[in-house]
Amino acid sequence: MIKEIKALTFNTLVYGAGHILARIVTFLLLPLYTNVFNPNDYGVISLAYTFMGFMSVVLHYGLDAALLKRYVQSGVSEKTGYLTSAWFSFLVTSIGFGLLITLLRSWLGPIILGSTDHRLMTLVGWIIAMDVMWSIPQLIFRAEEKPYIYITNSLLNVLGSLTLNLLFVLKLGMGIYGVLLSNFIVSGSLFLLTLPAILKRIKSSAISVLAWKKMMRFGLPFLPSGIFAMIMELADRYILKEMTDLTTVGIYSAGYKLGMLMMLIVMGFNMGWQPFFLKVGGTNEQKPLFARITTYVLAILGFIWIILLVWVDDIVRIQLGSITVYGVAYWSSTNIVPWIALGYVFHGLYLLQLPGVFQQEKSIWVASTRAIGALSNVGLNVYLIPYYGAIGAAIATCVSFMVMAVILFSVNRTLYPIAYEWSRLLRIAILMIAVYLLHDVSSHDLFVKVMLTLFYPIGLTMVGFLNHSERTWIRRSLNVWPEQSN
Repeated sequence: MIKEIKALTFNTLVYGAGHILARIVTFLLLPLYTNVFNPNDYGVISLAYTFMGFMSVVLHYGLDAALLKRYVQSGVSEKTGYLTSAWFSFLVTSIGFGLLITLLRSWLGPIILGSTDHRLMTLVGWIIAMDVMWSIPQLIFRAEEKPYIYITNSLLNVLGSLTLNLLFVLKLGMGIYGVLLSNFIVSGSLFLLTLPAILKRIKSSAISVLAWKKMMRFGLPFLPSGIFAMIMELADRYILKEMTDLTTVGIYSAGYKLGMLMMLIVMGFNMGWQPFFLKVGGTNEQKPLFARITTYVLAILGFIWIILLVWVDDIVRIQLGSITVYGVAYWSSTNIVPWIALGYVFHGLYLLQLPGVFQQEKSIWVASTRAIGALSNVGLNVYLIPYYGAIGAAIATCVSFMVMAVILFSVNRTLYPIAYEWSRLLRIAILMIAVYLLHDVSSHDLFVKVMLTLFYPIGLTMVGFLNHSERTWIRRSLNVWPEQSN
């Protein structure tokens, strides 16, 4: 078990780092955006990236998940057929989408972005198309366990985006157009850079309608699943836009970004998790391993959540020369961060239950649970926003992720039952609740915050969370604690 967990940890760190690098640019640019743009303009930027996230899922139409599964589990010749068929499918749909958005930009711009600047909508369309195309070689690098190429591409994405944003927005004063233009240039460059890696792995003669159909049968249910996931994660921005204004959207989006730090960690783990459980298989012998991984993941996510809960107000006020991490106009957004972060903790628990769905090829359950999550999210947003504003939207997101996790767990009790380490999971949950309650009623000076942060790891130790083998491994790893008999 230790060997498998170490392998998963390595893959999570490597591919998770690549995923985090690909997404971290949005966080690194927050000081620029929140100090240069007013909340109204930032609301437009947020809507643009909301739409990009949604349409990226649509344009992958579940074929990426199916390609990963088939590529990992197939022989050399079959790999070529699956990759060739999938890549040409993505190429046709991506180019077609870019052209369609270009033709309809004057109509779509005011609806999607709240802006009449047609250039913005055109850039959004082609950014989506390029992002889809260069995501395919990244997927193949994961499947072939080539982490350093994967990370290099992600690093180039970060450095390119940062450099061009500073040039276009800060130096040249190009505003929102500069933000999107920098993204377009970076996405297009990465597509061209990774194109040779694809071209040497595909053969036009290997295009197979049969292979494509096999992938679509498995992958297509992931399309509505992905759409529902995006609705759940992104609908709040559009509902806020309709029920409030772009300024509220901008402030909410700034807070959401900090909460999404948890999402980066969760999805970083998932980048290693999916190839891992596909390779080790879904036999009964693996169930104790999956249970143990669930315990460890929740323990780590719980600690990260507590750090965000306790320190978020200090994070946004960190001084960076003459500016702060968040502009003063956005400081009120911190009250939504714990709710968003907790939502992604539940999302992590949801992802941990996917082995059974993949092994049994019951992807319809992914779509079903996400549909329920999306519907609950929309309904809760519509109900809560009039009463609680942005905080209501954040609570809606958190509850919806919880609903998804609970439903998939209920399904897996029949589909793929796992004997989870309930006593240890309960101890984690109790300590998280305790820190939240103490934080809510206590003063917030530095000493109290430090003690609240340490309360969680110390509390886990005191309530006997670690078993004997884990304590022994920690002692040996640290080479500090003396060996003791249990």
